[in-house]
Amino acid sequence: MEKKINEISFIGARFINLLGSGIYNICIPLFLLKNTGSVLVTSVFFSVIQLPSIFLLPFLGVWMENKNLKYCLIFSNALSIFLFLLLNISLINYGFNFYFLLAISFVEKINSSMFNVASSSIVSRIISKDKIAKLNGTKSVFDNIAYLMAPALGAVLYGNLGFSFAVWLNIFSYIISIVLSLILDYIPNSSTSDKESFHIRLKKGFKIIAADKQLFVFFTLFMVLNFLVSPTEEVFAPGIMKSVYNFDDTLYGWTGTAVSAGVIVASVVIGMKDKGNSIMKLSLYMQSGIMIFTGVFSIILLKYNPDLFYFIYLILCFLSGIFATFVNVPLMSNFQIMVDKNYQARFFSILSFFSSLMIPIGTLFAGVMSKALRTDIAYLLNGVIMFVIVYMAFRKIQNKTKNYDITGEM
Repeated sequence: MEKKINEISFIGARFINLLGSGIYNICIPLFLLKNTGSVLVTSVFFSVIQLPSIFLLPFLGVWMENKNLKYCLIFSNALSIFLFLLLNISLINYGFNFYFLLAISFVEKINSSMFNVASSSIVSRIISKDKIAKLNGTKSVFDNIAYLMAPALGAVLYGNLGFSFAVWLNIFSYIISIVLSLILDYIPNSSTSDKESFHIRLKKGFKIIAADKQLFVFFTLFMVLNFLVSPTEEVFAPGIMKSVYNFDDTLYGWTGTAVSAGVIVASVVIGMKDKGNSIMKLSLYMQSGIMIFTGVFSIILLKYNPDLFYFIYLILCFLSGIFATFVNVPLMSNFQIMVDKNYQARFFSILSFFSSLMIPIGTLFAGVMSKALRTDIAYLLNGVIMFVIVYMAFRKIQNKTKNYDITGEM
Protein backbone atom coordinates (compact mmCIF):
# COMPACT_ATOMS: atom_id res chain seq x y z
CA MET A 1 0.00 0.00 0.00
CA GLU A 2 2.87 2.34 0.89
CA LYS A 3 4.53 1.71 -2.48
CA LYS A 4 1.21 2.37 -4.24
CA ILE A 5 0.97 5.74 -2.50
CA ASN A 6 4.52 6.45 -3.64
CA GLU A 7 3.58 5.69 -7.24
CA ILE A 8 0.45 7.86 -7.16
CA SER A 9 2.21 10.75 -5.41
CA PHE A 10 5.19 10.68 -7.77
CA ILE A 11 3.14 10.48 -10.97
CA GLY A 12 0.70 13.12 -9.67
CA ALA A 13 3.47 15.54 -8.66
CA ARG A 14 5.20 15.15 -12.03
CA PHE A 15 1.93 15.44 -14.00
CA ILE A 16 0.89 18.65 -12.25
CA ASN A 17 4.38 20.13 -12.67
CA LEU A 18 4.50 19.29 -16.39
CA LEU A 19 0.98 20.62 -16.95
CA GLY A 20 1.81 23.93 -15.28
CA SER A 21 5.13 24.25 -17.12
CA GLY A 22 3.48 23.33 -20.41
CA ILE A 23 0.82 26.03 -20.02
CA TYR A 24 3.51 28.63 -19.31
CA ASN A 25 5.62 27.47 -22.28
CA ILE A 26 2.64 27.95 -24.61
CA CYS A 27 1.71 31.37 -23.20
CA ILE A 28 5.18 32.91 -23.10
CA PRO A 29 5.77 33.07 -26.91
CA LEU A 30 2.27 34.52 -27.41
CA PHE A 31 2.99 37.13 -24.73
CA LEU A 32 6.35 37.98 -26.28
CA LEU A 33 4.94 38.32 -29.79
CA LYS A 34 2.16 40.57 -28.52
CA ASN A 35 4.58 42.91 -26.74
CA THR A 36 7.54 42.86 -29.15
CA GLY A 37 5.83 42.16 -32.47
CA SER A 38 8.95 40.30 -33.59
CA VAL A 39 9.39 36.60 -34.32
CA LEU A 40 13.17 37.15 -34.36
CA VAL A 41 13.18 38.60 -30.83
CA THR A 42 11.06 35.67 -29.65
CA SER A 43 13.42 33.11 -31.22
CA VAL A 44 16.47 34.83 -29.71
CA PHE A 45 14.72 34.84 -26.32
CA PHE A 46 14.22 31.07 -26.38
CA SER A 47 17.73 30.39 -27.65
CA VAL A 48 19.24 32.45 -24.82
CA ILE A 49 17.27 30.72 -22.05
CA GLN A 50 17.86 27.20 -23.46
CA LEU A 51 21.65 27.18 -23.80
CA PRO A 52 22.70 27.69 -20.13
CA SER A 53 20.34 24.97 -18.89
CA ILE A 54 21.82 22.53 -21.43
CA PHE A 55 25.48 23.18 -20.61
CA LEU A 56 24.91 23.24 -16.85
CA LEU A 57 23.25 19.80 -16.87
CA PRO A 58 26.35 17.63 -16.17
CA PHE A 59 27.37 19.90 -13.28
CA LEU A 60 23.81 19.99 -11.95
CA GLY A 61 23.72 16.18 -11.75
CA VAL A 62 26.99 15.98 -9.82
CA TRP A 63 25.74 18.61 -7.37
CA MET A 64 22.39 16.84 -6.88
CA GLU A 65 23.57 13.26 -6.43
CA ASN A 66 24.37 13.64 -2.71
CA LYS A 67 21.26 15.70 -2.04
CA ASN A 68 17.90 14.40 -0.90
CA LEU A 69 16.08 14.08 -4.24
CA LYS A 70 12.68 14.41 -2.58
CA TYR A 71 13.78 17.78 -1.23
CA CYS A 72 15.16 18.66 -4.68
CA LEU A 73 11.68 18.16 -6.16
CA ILE A 74 10.13 20.26 -3.41
CA PHE A 75 12.80 22.97 -3.72
CA SER A 76 12.33 23.09 -7.52
CA ASN A 77 8.59 23.62 -7.16
CA ALA A 78 9.11 26.22 -4.40
CA LEU A 79 11.63 28.12 -6.54
CA SER A 80 9.14 28.13 -9.43
CA ILE A 81 6.48 29.58 -7.12
CA PHE A 82 8.89 32.31 -5.99
CA LEU A 83 9.96 33.17 -9.55
CA PHE A 84 6.41 33.37 -10.88
CA LEU A 85 5.26 35.43 -7.89
CA LEU A 86 8.03 37.89 -8.71
CA LEU A 87 6.96 37.88 -12.36
CA ASN A 88 3.31 38.60 -11.58
CA ILE A 89 4.20 41.34 -9.08
CA SER A 90 6.41 42.93 -11.73
CA LEU A 91 3.65 42.70 -14.35
CA ILE A 92 1.11 44.28 -12.01
CA ASN A 93 3.36 47.16 -10.96
CA TYR A 94 5.58 47.81 -13.99
CA GLY A 95 4.02 46.01 -16.96
CA PHE A 96 6.05 44.21 -19.61
CA ASN A 97 9.82 44.23 -19.15
CA PHE A 98 11.73 42.09 -21.66
CA TYR A 99 14.94 41.76 -19.64
CA PHE A 100 13.18 40.91 -16.38
CA LEU A 101 11.10 38.25 -18.19
CA LEU A 102 14.34 36.94 -19.74
CA ALA A 103 16.01 36.69 -16.32
CA ILE A 104 13.02 34.88 -14.76
CA SER A 105 12.76 32.44 -17.67
CA PHE A 106 16.53 31.90 -17.63
CA VAL A 107 16.49 30.73 -13.99
CA GLU A 108 13.25 28.78 -14.43
CA LYS A 109 14.70 26.82 -17.36
CA ILE A 110 17.65 25.70 -15.21
CA ASN A 111 15.23 24.92 -12.40
CA SER A 112 13.11 22.83 -14.77
CA SER A 113 16.21 20.82 -15.71
CA MET A 114 16.83 20.14 -12.02
CA PHE A 115 13.25 18.87 -11.61
CA ASN A 116 13.59 16.55 -14.62
CA VAL A 117 16.91 15.05 -13.44
CA ALA A 118 15.56 14.60 -9.89
CA SER A 119 12.33 12.96 -11.09
CA SER A 120 14.30 10.51 -13.30
CA SER A 121 16.80 9.67 -10.55
CA ILE A 122 14.34 9.25 -7.69
CA VAL A 123 12.39 6.34 -9.23
CA SER A 124 14.75 3.57 -8.03
CA ARG A 125 14.51 4.98 -4.48
CA ILE A 126 10.73 5.00 -4.17
CA ILE A 127 9.82 1.77 -5.97
CA SER A 128 11.23 -1.77 -6.21
CA LYS A 129 13.23 -2.72 -9.32
CA ASP A 130 10.61 -5.17 -10.58
CA LYS A 131 8.01 -2.36 -10.66
CA ILE A 132 10.12 0.28 -12.42
CA ALA A 133 9.05 -0.58 -15.99
CA LYS A 134 5.34 -0.54 -15.09
CA LEU A 135 5.75 2.76 -13.23
CA ASN A 136 7.52 4.30 -16.23
CA GLY A 137 4.71 3.09 -18.49
CA THR A 138 2.08 4.73 -16.29
CA LYS A 139 4.22 7.86 -15.99
CA SER A 140 4.47 8.03 -19.77
CA VAL A 141 0.66 7.96 -20.06
CA PHE A 142 0.24 10.94 -17.75
CA ASP A 143 3.25 12.78 -19.20
CA ASN A 144 1.66 12.62 -22.64
CA ILE A 145 -1.76 13.62 -21.32
CA ALA A 146 -0.07 16.69 -19.83
CA TYR A 147 1.69 17.40 -23.14
CA LEU A 148 -1.64 17.13 -24.99
CA MET A 149 -3.64 19.22 -22.51
CA ALA A 150 -1.13 22.03 -21.95
CA PRO A 151 -1.22 23.64 -25.44
CA ALA A 152 -5.02 23.74 -25.58
CA LEU A 153 -5.38 24.97 -21.98
CA GLY A 154 -2.60 27.50 -22.41
CA ALA A 155 -4.07 28.99 -25.57
CA VAL A 156 -7.59 29.20 -24.07
CA LEU A 157 -6.37 30.72 -20.80
CA TYR A 158 -4.15 33.25 -22.53
CA GLY A 159 -6.81 34.22 -25.07
CA ASN A 160 -9.62 34.65 -22.54
CA LEU A 161 -8.01 35.51 -19.21
CA GLY A 162 -4.55 36.84 -20.11
CA PHE A 163 -0.94 35.97 -19.35
CA SER A 164 -1.08 36.96 -15.68
CA PHE A 165 -3.90 34.50 -14.94
CA ALA A 166 -1.92 31.69 -16.62
CA VAL A 167 1.03 32.52 -14.33
CA TRP A 168 -1.23 32.42 -11.22
CA LEU A 169 -2.55 29.02 -12.32
CA ASN A 170 1.04 27.90 -12.76
CA ILE A 171 1.83 28.93 -9.17
CA PHE A 172 -1.17 26.96 -7.92
CA SER A 173 -0.04 23.85 -9.85
CA TYR A 174 3.41 23.99 -8.22
CA ILE A 175 1.81 24.21 -4.76
CA ILE A 176 -0.12 20.98 -5.48
CA SER A 177 3.07 19.36 -6.77
CA ILE A 178 4.85 20.23 -3.50
CA VAL A 179 2.06 18.67 -1.42
CA LEU A 180 2.22 15.44 -3.45
CA SER A 181 6.05 15.35 -3.25
CA LEU A 182 5.90 15.65 0.56
CA ILE A 183 3.99 12.34 0.71
CA LEU A 184 6.81 10.37 -0.96
CA ASP A 185 8.51 7.74 1.19
CA TYR A 186 12.13 8.30 0.17
CA ILE A 187 15.38 6.43 0.93
CA PRO A 188 18.30 8.92 1.13
CA ASN A 189 21.54 8.51 -0.81
CA SER A 190 24.21 6.38 0.91
CA SER A 191 27.06 7.41 -1.41
CA THR A 192 30.34 8.67 0.05
CA SER A 193 31.38 10.38 -3.20
CA ASP A 194 30.94 13.82 -1.60
CA LYS A 195 34.48 13.30 -0.21
CA GLU A 196 35.78 13.45 -3.78
CA SER A 197 36.35 16.67 -5.67
CA PHE A 198 33.66 17.99 -8.01
CA HIS A 199 35.93 17.47 -11.03
CA ILE A 200 36.65 13.81 -10.17
CA ARG A 201 32.97 13.08 -9.61
CA LEU A 202 32.07 14.62 -12.98
CA LYS A 203 34.81 12.60 -14.70
CA LYS A 204 33.60 9.39 -13.05
CA GLY A 205 30.13 10.03 -14.45
CA PHE A 206 31.49 9.57 -17.96
CA LYS A 207 33.57 6.57 -16.85
CA ILE A 208 30.45 4.84 -15.51
CA ILE A 209 28.97 4.94 -19.01
CA ALA A 210 32.16 3.93 -20.83
CA ALA A 211 33.04 1.08 -18.43
CA ASP A 212 29.82 -0.90 -18.93
CA LYS A 213 29.64 -2.12 -22.53
CA GLN A 214 25.89 -2.74 -22.47
CA LEU A 215 25.14 0.57 -20.78
CA PHE A 216 27.29 2.39 -23.34
CA VAL A 217 25.42 0.75 -26.23
CA PHE A 218 22.05 1.68 -24.70
CA PHE A 219 23.31 5.22 -24.14
CA THR A 220 24.40 5.39 -27.79
CA LEU A 221 21.02 4.05 -28.98
CA PHE A 222 19.28 6.77 -26.97
CA MET A 223 21.43 9.40 -28.70
CA VAL A 224 20.70 7.85 -32.11
CA LEU A 225 16.96 8.10 -31.45
CA ASN A 226 17.33 11.77 -30.53
CA PHE A 227 19.44 12.48 -33.60
CA LEU A 228 17.51 10.52 -36.24
CA VAL A 229 13.90 10.28 -34.96
CA SER A 230 13.34 13.50 -32.96
CA PRO A 231 13.45 15.76 -36.08
CA THR A 232 10.26 14.03 -37.33
CA GLU A 233 7.96 16.52 -35.60
CA GLU A 234 9.90 19.67 -36.56
CA VAL A 235 11.22 18.75 -40.02
CA PHE A 236 10.10 15.48 -41.60
CA ALA A 237 6.35 15.45 -40.83
CA PRO A 238 5.67 19.07 -41.87
CA GLY A 239 8.09 18.70 -44.79
CA ILE A 240 6.31 15.64 -46.21
CA MET A 241 2.80 16.88 -45.50
CA LYS A 242 3.24 20.52 -46.56
CA SER A 243 6.23 20.74 -48.91
CA VAL A 244 5.95 17.43 -50.74
CA TYR A 245 2.17 16.84 -50.73
CA ASN A 246 0.74 20.33 -50.01
CA PHE A 247 -1.91 18.99 -47.61
CA ASP A 248 -3.78 21.63 -45.59
CA ASP A 249 -3.06 22.43 -41.95
CA THR A 250 -6.02 20.43 -40.61
CA LEU A 251 -4.84 17.22 -42.25
CA TYR A 252 -1.32 17.86 -40.99
CA GLY A 253 -2.61 18.35 -37.44
CA TRP A 254 -4.14 14.87 -37.38
CA THR A 255 -0.70 13.28 -37.86
CA GLY A 256 0.43 14.63 -34.47
CA THR A 257 -2.78 13.32 -32.90
CA ALA A 258 -2.13 9.88 -34.40
CA VAL A 259 1.39 9.79 -32.91
CA SER A 260 0.10 10.88 -29.48
CA ALA A 261 -2.61 8.22 -29.58
CA GLY A 262 0.02 5.57 -30.30
CA VAL A 263 2.20 6.80 -27.44
CA ILE A 264 -0.68 6.63 -24.97
CA VAL A 265 -1.79 3.15 -26.12
CA ALA A 266 1.75 1.76 -25.79
CA SER A 267 2.23 3.44 -22.40
CA VAL A 268 -0.99 1.90 -21.10
CA VAL A 269 0.13 -1.55 -22.31
CA ILE A 270 3.51 -1.20 -20.56
CA GLY A 271 1.86 0.12 -17.40
CA MET A 272 -0.55 -2.82 -17.28
CA LYS A 273 1.53 -5.70 -18.64
CA ASP A 274 5.19 -4.64 -18.35
CA LYS A 275 5.88 -6.09 -21.83
CA GLY A 276 7.76 -3.15 -23.33
CA ASN A 277 11.24 -4.38 -22.46
CA SER A 278 10.79 -7.79 -24.08
CA ILE A 279 10.05 -6.23 -27.49
CA MET A 280 12.45 -3.27 -27.35
CA LYS A 281 14.76 -4.76 -29.98
CA LEU A 282 11.86 -5.47 -32.35
CA SER A 283 10.47 -1.96 -31.74
CA LEU A 284 13.78 -0.34 -32.70
CA TYR A 285 13.75 -2.21 -36.01
CA MET A 286 10.07 -1.39 -36.51
CA GLN A 287 10.71 2.31 -35.90
CA SER A 288 13.42 2.36 -38.55
CA GLY A 289 11.12 0.35 -40.84
CA ILE A 290 8.31 2.89 -40.43
CA MET A 291 10.69 5.66 -41.53
CA ILE A 292 11.78 3.63 -44.55
CA PHE A 293 8.23 2.66 -45.56
CA THR A 294 7.03 6.25 -45.16
CA GLY A 295 9.67 7.38 -47.63
CA VAL A 296 8.95 4.54 -50.05
CA PHE A 297 5.17 5.05 -50.03
CA SER A 298 5.61 8.82 -50.39
CA ILE A 299 7.83 8.42 -53.45
CA ILE A 300 5.52 5.86 -55.12
CA LEU A 301 2.14 7.52 -54.37
CA LEU A 302 3.04 11.19 -54.88
CA LYS A 303 1.87 11.26 -58.50
CA TYR A 304 -0.69 8.46 -58.39
CA ASN A 305 -2.74 8.62 -55.18
CA PRO A 306 -1.94 11.30 -52.54
CA ASP A 307 -5.12 10.50 -50.58
CA LEU A 308 -4.06 6.87 -50.17
CA PHE A 309 -0.65 8.03 -48.95
CA TYR A 310 -2.31 10.24 -46.33
CA PHE A 311 -4.35 7.29 -45.03
CA ILE A 312 -1.25 5.06 -44.90
CA TYR A 313 0.79 7.83 -43.27
CA LEU A 314 -1.77 8.25 -40.46
CA ILE A 315 -1.48 4.53 -39.69
CA LEU A 316 2.32 4.74 -39.77
CA CYS A 317 2.24 7.76 -37.42
CA PHE A 318 0.10 5.79 -34.97
CA LEU A 319 2.48 2.83 -35.15
CA SER A 320 5.46 5.16 -34.77
CA GLY A 321 4.01 6.44 -31.49
CA ILE A 322 3.58 2.85 -30.28
CA PHE A 323 7.05 1.59 -31.20
CA ALA A 324 8.85 4.75 -30.07
CA THR A 325 7.28 4.28 -26.65
CA PHE A 326 8.17 0.59 -26.60
CA VAL A 327 11.76 1.80 -27.00
CA ASN A 328 11.90 4.92 -24.83
CA VAL A 329 10.18 3.56 -21.71
CA PRO A 330 12.18 0.29 -21.48
CA LEU A 331 15.43 2.17 -22.21
CA MET A 332 14.73 4.55 -19.34
CA SER A 333 13.80 1.61 -17.09
CA ASN A 334 17.04 -0.18 -17.96
CA PHE A 335 19.05 2.93 -17.10
CA GLN A 336 17.31 3.14 -13.72
CA ILE A 337 18.08 -0.52 -13.05
CA MET A 338 21.61 -0.80 -14.49
CA VAL A 339 23.06 2.39 -12.98
CA ASP A 340 23.75 2.39 -9.24
CA LYS A 341 21.06 4.56 -7.64
CA ASN A 342 23.75 6.56 -5.85
CA TYR A 343 25.04 7.77 -9.23
CA GLN A 344 21.81 8.19 -11.14
CA ALA A 345 21.57 11.98 -10.80
CA ARG A 346 25.02 12.21 -12.36
CA PHE A 347 24.10 9.75 -15.12
CA PHE A 348 20.74 11.29 -16.03
CA SER A 349 22.19 14.79 -16.16
CA ILE A 350 24.82 13.56 -18.66
CA LEU A 351 22.14 11.69 -20.61
CA SER A 352 19.97 14.83 -20.74
CA PHE A 353 22.96 16.96 -21.75
CA PHE A 354 23.85 14.83 -24.78
CA SER A 355 20.18 14.35 -25.69
CA SER A 356 19.71 18.12 -25.66
CA LEU A 357 22.67 18.47 -28.02
CA MET A 358 21.62 15.65 -30.36
CA ILE A 359 18.12 17.03 -30.98
CA PRO A 360 19.15 20.40 -32.50
CA ILE A 361 22.09 18.82 -34.35
CA GLY A 362 19.79 16.11 -35.72
CA THR A 363 17.20 18.73 -36.68
CA LEU A 364 19.84 20.72 -38.55
CA PHE A 365 21.07 17.55 -40.29
CA ALA A 366 17.48 16.66 -41.26
CA GLY A 367 16.92 20.16 -42.66
CA VAL A 368 20.10 20.06 -44.74
CA MET A 369 19.31 16.55 -46.05
CA SER A 370 15.72 17.53 -46.85
CA LYS A 371 16.87 20.54 -48.84
CA ALA A 372 19.56 18.59 -50.69
CA LEU A 373 17.34 15.59 -51.55
CA ARG A 374 13.66 15.89 -50.65
CA THR A 375 12.03 15.46 -47.25
CA ASP A 376 10.61 11.99 -47.85
CA ILE A 377 13.88 10.72 -49.33
CA ALA A 378 15.85 12.18 -46.39
CA TYR A 379 13.44 10.48 -43.95
CA LEU A 380 13.94 7.16 -45.76
CA LEU A 381 17.74 7.51 -45.51
CA ASN A 382 17.49 8.31 -41.78
CA GLY A 383 15.53 5.07 -41.39
CA VAL A 384 18.22 3.10 -43.21
CA ILE A 385 20.96 4.65 -41.06
CA MET A 386 19.01 3.82 -37.91
CA PHE A 387 18.47 0.19 -39.04
CA VAL A 388 22.22 -0.29 -39.63
CA ILE A 389 23.17 1.27 -36.26
CA VAL A 390 20.61 -0.82 -34.34
CA TYR A 391 21.84 -4.00 -36.05
CA MET A 392 25.47 -3.22 -35.18
CA ALA A 393 24.57 -2.28 -31.59
CA PHE A 394 22.73 -5.52 -30.83
CA ARG A 395 25.42 -7.62 -32.47
CA LYS A 396 27.86 -5.97 -30.07
CA ILE A 397 25.94 -6.89 -26.93
CA GLN A 398 24.08 -10.08 -27.92
CA ASN A 399 26.28 -12.22 -25.65
CA LYS A 400 26.65 -9.62 -22.90
CA THR A 401 23.07 -9.30 -21.64
CA LYS A 402 22.31 -8.87 -17.96
CA ASN A 403 19.52 -7.63 -15.68
CA TYR A 404 16.96 -7.93 -18.50
CA ASP A 405 16.43 -9.90 -21.68
CA ILE A 406 16.96 -6.72 -23.66
CA THR A 407 17.57 -8.49 -26.97
CA GLY A 408 13.94 -9.47 -27.28
CA GLU A 409 14.78 -13.17 -27.43
CA MET A 410 12.55 -15.00 -25.01
